[in-house]
Amino acid sequence: MASIRIIIAGGGFAGVKCAAVLRKLLDPSQVEIILFNKENHMVFHPLLAEVAGGSLNPDSVCAPLRQMLPGVQCRTEEVTRIDPAESRIEFESDQGGSEDISYDHLVIACGAVVNLTMVPGMADHAFPLKTIGDALAVRSHVMQQLEKAEVCSDPERKRWYLSFVIIGGGYSGVETAGEINDLVRGSLRYYSNISVQDLSVVLVHSRSQVLPEISSDLREFAREKMGEAGINVMLNERAVVATPEGVRLKSGGMIRGGTLICTIGTQMSPVIEKLNTPKERGRLIADPDMRLQGQARIWASGDCAWIINDFDGHVSAPTGQFAERQGKQIAHNIRRVLHGEQTQPFYHKALGQLCSIGGHTAVAEMMGLRLSGFWAWFVWRGVYLMKLPSWSRRTKVGFDWAWQVVFQRDLTHLRTDQTERVSHAFYEPGDYIILQGDPGTTFYIIEKGKVEVVRRDPDSNKDEVLAELGAGDFFGEMALIDNRPRAAGVRALSSVEVVVIGRTVFDRISSSLKPMKDIIAEAVRERTASLYKSEKTAVKRSRKKR
Repeated sequence: MASIRIIIAGGGFAGVKCAAVLRKLLDPSQVEIILFNKENHMVFHPLLAEVAGGSLNPDSVCAPLRQMLPGVQCRTEEVTRIDPAESRIEFESDQGGSEDISYDHLVIACGAVVNLTMVPGMADHAFPLKTIGDALAVRSHVMQQLEKAEVCSDPERKRWYLSFVIIGGGYSGVETAGEINDLVRGSLRYYSNISVQDLSVVLVHSRSQVLPEISSDLREFAREKMGEAGINVMLNERAVVATPEGVRLKSGGMIRGGTLICTIGTQMSPVIEKLNTPKERGRLIADPDMRLQGQARIWASGDCAWIINDFDGHVSAPTGQFAERQGKQIAHNIRRVLHGEQTQPFYHKALGQLCSIGGHTAVAEMMGLRLSGFWAWFVWRGVYLMKLPSWSRRTKVGFDWAWQVVFQRDLTHLRTDQTERVSHAFYEPGDYIILQGDPGTTFYIIEKGKVEVVRRDPDSNKDEVLAELGAGDFFGEMALIDNRPRAAGVRALSSVEVVVIGRTVFDRISSSLKPMKDIIAEAVRERTASLYKSEKTAVKRSRKKR
């Protein structure tokens, strides 16, 4: 059994690289490596805009962690708390409870989380672009807007459907604006009732130039080319309020649009926020060798870490390029510590910056060279292709890009709504049909058998039986009506057969049939009274014991 346990919190560029290098450097019989990540795959974030724009399939930009990291234990559980004093972490288990595990070394690489609440209304009316799910939602929504505009008879409403507003002029914002613009303009040939005059793609940026990470002349080139492609770049403007109709600007103007995409707004993850250690702008301050200040066995890397680059004395940029190098060097430093050697400060000379701006055009700065236009776009694709984490993904992305040279982007509008239905279910004695605290999504009618309604006492951690139900009875309606979590659980006393009705069907039936609505209301009143009596009895028993 391994005597040393190294835990990595986060499955991004830094965490994955650190785990892969550690597995190569250290003896598996002596060292146990565990990687915690909420998803079972790593996402290649630089290409998310291409997924949103229909250039790539979603599975092309994510790679399964278990296949990438043989010999590393991959757990799809989220780390919720770090206890440096006890050298332990807490995480959310598969049952929703809290568990903990000890570590000898801990690498924090959990990145940052989206925070759209920085702008009022943005969380309610704008799409973020952080995950595969976000990219798919944007893509589906854009296609839905095109379909609505095609059949809309109101010219003003049609232009609203076809107005796309992107907030933020960094890499994500510029690339997203370019991809959305290419998608909608390239699709017009298939929509007979939409003209190019109906389209509007607007990029709102708070600074005087887009892409602050690159040189001034390349920023200006990017702005000019985006303007030529039909993108309206609004500089020195700041979104202050998002509404269902569009976004209001600090200058007092209003941009109407049916689609808002926000690429700004991040905050530290909750686990970092709880950690009592020095921070700078929401990032963990690390020593030169990337250990947290005052901690000998906790390391930090990636977007969540404030690391000084020994190459130039500047703070490392929160990009995949730096995160990957940091993860690799942390692995080497951990090996040095385990072998009693001196650790090394983080040192990395940036290779360059690349950004696609749409229309087979990009800007790039690499190894002292500045490129723009088609050749920069060609280099951009080549570099990102080789940066993908596995050859299977490189092949998929390369095929998708080659396919697009010959064929048009796929205009399929995929809906993810599942069909609501009435179904049957069978449970054996002792099975839980409903768990206390679960969200209310289904309504049950007992056909055969008996069940008991139970409530877990948080003090004694024991179940109290509140009621027994049999054939013809029903349960699950209170959480649906009140739109709240289940207040109690339901457990099978015998073999039970139930009819299961989803929320949508339940709402339709109960609202359309007055007798059923009255029966449900009466059942709610009776059960509320019954629960009140049982709670009152429990209180009396408690007082007698005292």
